[in-house]
Amino acid sequence: GKISTYAKSISTYSINIDKIELAGEGALLKLIEERKKRLKSRGLFDDVHKKTLPYLPKKIGVITSPTGSVIHDIINRIKDRFPINIDIWPVAVQGVTAVDDIIQAINGFHSDLYKNKPDIIIIARGGGNTEDLMAFNDENMAMAVYQATIPVISAIGHETDTTIIDYVSDL
Repeated sequence: GKISTYAKSISTYSINIDKIELAGEGALLKLIEERKKRLKSRGLFDDVHKKTLPYLPKKIGVITSPTGSVIHDIINRIKDRFPINIDIWPVAVQGVTAVDDIIQAINGFHSDLYKNKPDIIIIARGGGNTEDLMAFNDENMAMAVYQATIPVISAIGHETDTTIIDYVSDL
């Protein structure tokens, strides 16, 4: 756009806008909504694809950061309710390697080399802004969660945070 002025007795400024684009968080939210629509139209969110979680799992696999407080919360809640084995697969939960790390962890738990597989996988991360949670809005990660044969629980962010893997996961 451009700025123009008009002066009779007092100068007046006008901004003539040629084009408006979303930027920052608005652009990210638009991208997320487009991905959501595309994946929903392909049936990835349909209830028919949701796997049933075992009532009392023998082992839980947790994919999360080893340094965040969320892992301690998960370990403490599981110990309080029913002490079972927990396998932790440490990953980055934000930044450039997060998506690849988490997909490799999902595939790792499914690998034939992983002999004693978990009955459930929990993908967890504490809260954050839209940019911090973008890894969990990635299309490749959504496909990895969708294709998982082990039931996946998404435990991302606070109650108000919703990511694409929340829609794809089994719970």
